[in-house]
Amino acid sequence: MIKYFKIIISFLLVVIFYSGSLIAADNGRASVYKVTMEEVHFCEDSKCATYTKVCDTSKTVDIAAVTAGSDVASWCPLDGLPMGTTYTHLRVKLNRAFTLAGVVLDKDGTTDCYTGGTNDATATKTANGSSVTNASVSGDTITIPSGTLEETVIWLYDARGDNGAYIDGAGSNTYWWSFYTHAGRPTGATSWCVGTIAGTHTNEANICADSNTQSATWDDTASADTMQIIYPFTAAYTIGVVTPKATLSFDTSEGMGAEWLGASGSEVCEMSVGKVGFTATLSD
Repeated sequence: MIKYFKIIISFLLVVIFYSGSLIAADNGRASVYKVTMEEVHFCEDSKCATYTKVCDTSKTVDIAAVTAGSDVASWCPLDGLPMGTTYTHLRVKLNRAFTLAGVVLDKDGTTDCYTGGTNDATATKTANGSSVTNASVSGDTITIPSGTLEETVIWLYDARGDNGAYIDGAGSNTYWWSFYTHAGRPTGATSWCVGTIAGTHTNEANICADSNTQSATWDDTASADTMQIIYPFTAAYTIGVVTPKATLSFDTSEGMGAEWLGASGSEVCEMSVGKVGFTATLSD
């Protein structure tokens, strides 16, 4: 289900992102999708070489909720933007920890994976989910007949690739997390950067490098706990005498991800960040 909001004298922001892992995660409905946004920039070019900082205080919003529009509107007003400036892209800085509730149907045969219990993830540990065989999804409604859907903290893991197994999972299992590449950036995004360019995470450093992200300013505010995405507006917009409006559409039908991991015969659901469809338009 795609939801639409029009926010007057405000900017409503939702992002698109994808968490890769050792084996490709199937995706399912997220009924809760809380994102912590830390900064928003409006950019005059695809590389954000010239930009205006619009918001710079932390704000957590459930983008799957009907109140998402008013929540973001109160955080990020659009009045006071410089007259005559034309914006073509936006850049958002996000915390890499998300709070989700959702289900992935038929992850392994007829086994469904869902966010059950309170087993939150950390930067180096997955969030184990629960499994059931009779979950269902109807529109925005998720039904778990023999369990309870719980909100769970899930991280978008940084890219150590095959430099060593360091993501802990169920029992004694550890996993290599997949590489991030410019080609693997969120669909439609100009570029993205996960984590910091500093430290020993070689592949993470490569994706955050100027040469890979196509932006000389990309890593200026990178940090280990954040990610950044540059995304185009649907059309360029020039600031005039009227404070602009923003129209947003997003889709969380694939916002939940899951892996079926562990030793043979003892596999468990390990929940991951899914994908969120996004478009944003500035208009009078």
